Amino acid sequence: MNKFFKNIYIVILAFLFFNCTGAKQAIKINQSNSDYDVVIQFAKGGMDDVINIKFPNQIIIKNNSFSKRYFNLIKYTYKNIPNNRDYGIGLFQQDENSLKKIKNNSKKNISPYGQLQYIYYTRHFVDSSKNIQDQFNIYIQKKTSKNKDTLHIGTVSDFKKNHKELFERLTKNDSISVQFLDGNKFGERISVPVEW
Repeated sequence: MNKFFKNIYIVILAFLFFNCTGAKQAIKINQSNSDYDVVIQFAKGGMDDVINIKFPNQIIIKNNSFSKRYFNLIKYTYKNIPNNRDYGIGLFQQDENSLKKIKNNSKKNISPYGQLQYIYYTRHFVDSSKNIQDQFNIYIQKKTSKNKDTLHIGTVSDFKKNHKELFERLTKNDSISVQFLDGNKFGERISVPVEW
């Protein structure tokens, strides 16, 4: 009889050990490049200064546990801009060949052993100094001919080739995090460095 209880005790301990793994082990966050275009935004009022650059990226959140997991926010942390200029990200799901905007601050769930994929666009603010703004002269004629205050200028890979130093300066040490829920309260936040 003692051996029976000992075996049950071992099984219970093993069950608890494998089911009580932290959210960091149960959740895996991956990133991959996106083929969507980088978007530059010019200042209002016909000015030729670029005020922000939106870089697309893909995030994949995998649930490696037996239970459904809930989260309510994907946060991008910009290391190169002050908090009062942090306008977050635009969050999208792919819908066939287009992007469908979704609320970032709403409750989302991941099925057991499921995953969710999102495309997000950052909002990096650009310095108004002449040496930075001069890099965008090649886009001003396109902007003028299209009479728009935003332009799609190719992929992140293209931007990195043409503006490597600026890209590194804007994105260096940035991170992305997912805020999980514990019932109706905030639970663990998992952060990872951004990969481009």
